[in-house]
Amino acid sequence: MTSLDHIRALSEVIGPRGSATTEEAKAADYVAEQLAILGLSPERQTFLSPTSAYRPYALAAGLALLSLFLFWQPQPVGAAAAALITVVALGSLLLEMQFRPNLLRWLLPIGHSQNVRAVIPCQAAPAPSDEDAPMGAVALPAARPAVSSAGCPATVVITAHLDTHRTPLLFRSSFWMTVFRGLMPAGLAAMAAMLAVFVIGIVVPAQALRLIALAPGLVMLAVFALMIQADLTPYTKGANDNASGVAATLWLAERLTHAPLQHTQVHLVFTGCEEVGCYGADAYFSANHAGLQHAAHIVIDQVAAAGTQPVVVRAERFLKPAHSDPGLLALADKLIAAHPEWRARTVSLNAGYGELSVGVKHGLRAIAFGAVAPDGSSPRWHQPSDTIDAIDETTLARVQEMVWALLCEIDRQSALSNLPAAESVIA
Repeated sequence: MTSLDHIRALSEVIGPRGSATTEEAKAADYVAEQLAILGLSPERQTFLSPTSAYRPYALAAGLALLSLFLFWQPQPVGAAAAALITVVALGSLLLEMQFRPNLLRWLLPIGHSQNVRAVIPCQAAPAPSDEDAPMGAVALPAARPAVSSAGCPATVVITAHLDTHRTPLLFRSSFWMTVFRGLMPAGLAAMAAMLAVFVIGIVVPAQALRLIALAPGLVMLAVFALMIQADLTPYTKGANDNASGVAATLWLAERLTHAPLQHTQVHLVFTGCEEVGCYGADAYFSANHAGLQHAAHIVIDQVAAAGTQPVVVRAERFLKPAHSDPGLLALADKLIAAHPEWRARTVSLNAGYGELSVGVKHGLRAIAFGAVAPDGSSPRWHQPSDTIDAIDETTLARVQEMVWALLCEIDRQSALSNLPAAESVIA
């Protein structure tokens, strides 16, 4: 099957694939079937995940509004209660934006999701053993050691997410995208301002403070309304985001089965629940931490929208920036310079997260591939129009070749690093 066939099967036959939904599970079944056709042995990892990207922020905004109501009650008790609730809400929100456990997650409904993995050993690796240790709490065996004199000197993990996003008002136009980019800093600033007013109100019970608190309260009301609206919208079919990334990874799987790397084993991981906080990637790296300490991590996400060009992501920023590995970036820059026909470049992305952030969080040498328009935008991002008719096969093919070339360079560098007098490929 071609990459376009995979995109059609995921986006049109299965359709919208919301996080932790039946359709997301069908997408996992589909990729497992395709991996089995290639002669691989796909494995599943199940995990629990919240089912919404927006409910944590709606809950935090709701708690802030509750705090404002309490601040109008008799003082200083009302001010103290308002300050306490705002501290909990703001602190939890900051942790949520760093993909870390927090109180907000404990209060939200959860669902079952899954990752699908296939491991392609390098040509020098021994046959898999039935005695490989299990991952533990899940049904996926542990990764074999990344460094072994009889095995593969290097490991690369490639992730591509299966699920699709909702279609909020915030993504409908350039105006609303501007609002979206300003919403996070505005919301955090509003909560911090409310907390400062509440703390002052504990010792200075002035009526004017209640009026002052209304201004940031209006910001939180807007955040609350937009989060609720987002959670009521349907899921997109996600042809580009991210059936294209899944298709590219299946293309790499086929190529690797016919031409495995000499010195590098490759984990192909199709993740669930990326759109609600990268829970699938986080679950995979948490369960396989010991075997992936020196691994490289390649993210393939949104790589085929019409009107875009291939990019390597230098960094992405949600709350704080997550930077791609300098060594992998140097290899990518070298390849881009050597292949002007790819029309590729490097970019930094703001006001969004992806699995690059999770790879960095777990200490992996991470790098991400995507495709964006010349102005830096991602066409049809989280919109109903993200359908197969807006897929550019040329861009998809270029990204596939870029990732393959990077894999070959990583493999070559791994070989050189194991020779006594070898010089670095980057040097």
